[in-house]
Amino acid sequence: MRGLLGSLRQNVTDTGLLRLYLVSFAMMGAFVTVYNYLTFRLSAPPLRLSSTIIGFLFVTYLAGTYSSAAAGRLADRFGRQWVLVCGVLVAAFGALVTLSGALVLIVAGLVVLTAGFFAVHSVASGWVGARAKVAPAQASALYMCAFYVGSSVAGSAGGVFYGHGGWPETVAFVLALLAVALASAVSIRR
Repeated sequence: MRGLLGSLRQNVTDTGLLRLYLVSFAMMGAFVTVYNYLTFRLSAPPLRLSSTIIGFLFVTYLAGTYSSAAAGRLADRFGRQWVLVCGVLVAAFGALVTLSGALVLIVAGLVVLTAGFFAVHSVASGWVGARAKVAPAQASALYMCAFYVGSSVAGSAGGVFYGHGGWPETVAFVLALLAVALASAVSIRR
């Protein structure tokens, strides 16, 4: 138990790891908020898409298949921090594009946001294991805990913003989460 608590202490006091956990929380919160509440926007007037068509939008996850692998190559070439920053900015651009009233642009924005999210997640999760001085599996578990807490807490909070101000206010909340992720990524020291 002493060894477990000692490694836990190190994995929650390393400021770089804490920033990566915050990146995880904020990115997943933004991602889940978009996927949770965009469906309401698409089913409402003026688009009035059926639930079958809306369900097909999850095919946009395939953008993550490409961006995850590309992010790894880019991280090897330009560094992890550069990829994190660029990935967050890509996701933010995608979120902004979803403000359009044109379905094709909404879908394009969703693809871009998804690609940015998976690029950040693949690099950040790998960086946690590489950065942890002790118990890298424990550090990775803490990263995933932040990931799922972000999904639950921020993903649910997004509904408050959608209920209050519709899609524009939801996107503002998503951009605030992405700003947290960006600030955390920029502030990581080697």
